[in-house]
Amino acid sequence: MTEDAKLRAAFLQKQRHLLAALEIIPELTEHGTTIGDDSEANWARMLREFLPARYGVAKGQVMDSLGAISDQIDLLVYDSQYTPLLAQASSGDLFVPAEAVYAVFEVKQEMTKSFMDYAGSKIASVRALHRTSVPIPHAGGTYDAKTPIPILGGLLTTRNGWADLEGRAAVEAIMRLSGSLRVDIGCALRSLSFDRPDDDLAQPEYSDPGTTLLFFLFRLFNRLQKVG
Repeated sequence: MTEDAKLRAAFLQKQRHLLAALEIIPELTEHGTTIGDDSEANWARMLREFLPARYGVAKGQVMDSLGAISDQIDLLVYDSQYTPLLAQASSGDLFVPAEAVYAVFEVKQEMTKSFMDYAGSKIASVRALHRTSVPIPHAGGTYDAKTPIPILGGLLTTRNGWADLEGRAAVEAIMRLSGSLRVDIGCALRSLSFDRPDDDLAQPEYSDPGTTLLFFLFRLFNRLQKVG
């Protein structure tokens, strides 16, 4: 088996394990909060295993220097290496400065238009926050302050609620969310993953049916590399 084949096999095994974990609690209870908390924990664990240590992954809220605060976000991907956290609740939820956030994700059981819209509004609550940037000193002088990075937004689910995630209804639901509401990337683990190109007019790109997690994780990492 080639190295590429071994890597693919390893990720397919991770995909099977994640799917099995996501389906245990819904089989035992219909309690929405219990199911939601368990799903968030499983997705968070997967992201922590895959992403380099510089990226923190946690549930929480985002705050800016003017005192504004976002909605509660299921999963925040933030800079854990250089940015101090503002606070941590006894539940484990974090309060993260807006400048530290790379990506925000909503976690649901099914990918539908209503949940896509809901994810867009949650993502927008983070993107609307004020973010500062300062010059960076170095041995030869000072780098100019950088423009704040674009915050990536996504939706993570176990299932796809549309007949076809590549069909007209699903594509329209994804494409109609623009600006601060834009959902950039998503994974319906049992179906497909999608990634929207930066061009707002370009159609989403999709995974193969059997490689949803592999596609999502590598597209996510590629996007994170581009912004720092």
